[in-house]
Amino acid sequence: MSQRTLQQREADCLAAIRKKGPLRRAAEVVGVDVEARTVELSFSSEAEVSRWGWVEVLSHDPGAARLERLNDGGAFLNNHDWTDQRGVVVPGSARIDPEARKGRATVRLSRSAAGEELLQDMADQIRTKVSVGYEIRAVKLTEEREGLDVYTVTDWEPLEVSSVSVPADITVGVGRALEIPAEDRAPSPEEDGGTRMAPTPKVEITAPTGDRRLMDEKEQQQAREAAQRAGADAERARVRAINQLAEKFGRAVDNVEALVRGAINDGHDEAQFQRTLLEAVNARAARPLSEQAQGSDIGLTEKEVRNYSLVRVIRALSEPTDKRAQKEAAFEFEASEAAREKQEKKSERFVVPTDILRRSVYGEINTRVMTTGTAGGTIGNTGGYGVATTLMAASFIEILRNRATIMKMGATLGGLVGNVDIPKQTGKATGYWIGEDDDTTETGIELGQIAMTPKTLGGYSEVTRKLILQSSLDVEALLRRDLAIGLALAADSAGYYGTGAGNQPLGIANHTGINAVAFAGNAPTFSELVQMETQIAIDNADVDSMVYVSTPGFRGYAKTTLKFAVNGSGTIWEPGNQVNGYNALITNQIQVGDVFHGNFADFLVGMWGGLELLVDPYSNSKKGRLRIVMFQDMDFAVRRTESFCLGRKAGS
Repeated sequence: MSQRTLQQREADCLAAIRKKGPLRRAAEVVGVDVEARTVELSFSSEAEVSRWGWVEVLSHDPGAARLERLNDGGAFLNNHDWTDQRGVVVPGSARIDPEARKGRATVRLSRSAAGEELLQDMADQIRTKVSVGYEIRAVKLTEEREGLDVYTVTDWEPLEVSSVSVPADITVGVGRALEIPAEDRAPSPEEDGGTRMAPTPKVEITAPTGDRRLMDEKEQQQAREAAQRAGADAERARVRAINQLAEKFGRAVDNVEALVRGAINDGHDEAQFQRTLLEAVNARAARPLSEQAQGSDIGLTEKEVRNYSLVRVIRALSEPTDKRAQKEAAFEFEASEAAREKQEKKSERFVVPTDILRRSVYGEINTRVMTTGTAGGTIGNTGGYGVATTLMAASFIEILRNRATIMKMGATLGGLVGNVDIPKQTGKATGYWIGEDDDTTETGIELGQIAMTPKTLGGYSEVTRKLILQSSLDVEALLRRDLAIGLALAADSAGYYGTGAGNQPLGIANHTGINAVAFAGNAPTFSELVQMETQIAIDNADVDSMVYVSTPGFRGYAKTTLKFAVNGSGTIWEPGNQVNGYNALITNQIQVGDVFHGNFADFLVGMWGGLELLVDPYSNSKKGRLRIVMFQDMDFAVRRTESFCLGRKAGS
């Protein structure tokens, strides 16, 4: 056979194919994920398919298949009907498997009634056959087999994937869509002498009205393009909704970019991604605060953290004209500037980065004003503890957390930047009993949001100039612990009783919707304490980890009061520091007569960035003391008000 004859035969074959319009092939369902609404499938292979007088083989060599159309939200149709789209090809999922020599993709089904029906039929293995529609751009004659030419398609483009009900060939186990009827087929080049082509075929399509009509090639192309545009528009809307949620809520979670990529690739819709964000918030809240705060770190190395000196900062801030002090603290000021930029702080105050606040420091001395006096004795004369003494290790933020009971129990979100909206579940799915052929009532999870905005908490401590100048100890440990205690007490009080006004956060007691039990007397009976638990349980918010919180006076009362004044029953205060089978915490931050009970994991503590410092050398200059003023941005929020109950005397 001459080269010209070979080229002519390939050209004739390609011309006949183009007259026929889009072709179809068998495809294989790999798996169905009903929850994700996705179907994994193999849409092509190199299996031989008989066409109009020749054999066709689709090449799966690199570059042979043009997958751009499928990966741009290609349509998933019913029976190749371009007016009946049931889903979309997940963008980026269409690919060629080089080992299996197959084309693979993931499709996501619509939530429409038709999409739901098809998804369920596929999951129940009722509709198990799929087919791919494609166009051929180039062929190569690769074999002559007993008068039958074998053409390898070297350039082809998948147009859509369909679920089909009537396969023509089931020998491969999954079937192939029924080919165009014989009377509508064009003759092969051999049948037509290689010179005359058949007229443009007419393909029967089901219209939306259920009528049958004929569509010519131009109408077919228009319908295909319309279906593809609709699928692409739907996919863009889904991706846009996910990105908007990430922008709005993502600051409350870690690695939100990875969550977005996963949701887009897995075909999740807006509601599913909201649930993913909520789960990520819960997971982050369960982590230690020292880990959470890493999100606002500026990236200091271990060596830089070790060399950081709060003492140098205080000296430089207290003596702004001392060039030597400024030079010695140059690194600390550079770190402060980086922390301000990372945390988007507009304040010009000095900022201690979270990298440093998480560093282990020596701080187990209870002190308010520290001097270089002897070890031991009264407050105000405890600086001497610092000389040649090894103290226990802790970090500033852990000290702050442990000194405040409400921060210890609550779910703390560290390293926040900007205002934060946290998703929360506000409704739930409900089941109904229905009659035969009745529609069930549509219900589902409703999601709301909790807004948290930074509110500045301030406090101060004092240290003598002599201690800063002469002590050889790491004085930072004493300073940090003292500052943390001051902040902790103020935070604790606001967490329980904050008014939400005057720059305060809103505390639990002032949240609308929390449960309440009125005590008959100044102190609760055991029955009234049990009633607090019952109120929370009625709202389905009770958990094993609930806690009672009250005053030292309540503990003394509970230790000396029987649960029931008969049969010598045990006291209200139970072994293991428990009340009614739950842990009980005692703090002077609670008002006399009040008892809080609830699941404090639903209490959110938000912390923004590092600790801001201001050194005041003037207020106590006559005494030679420096006042160190600190500022921390915080806020509180209650995820579910039903999780809490406040008990107090009726009318108080």
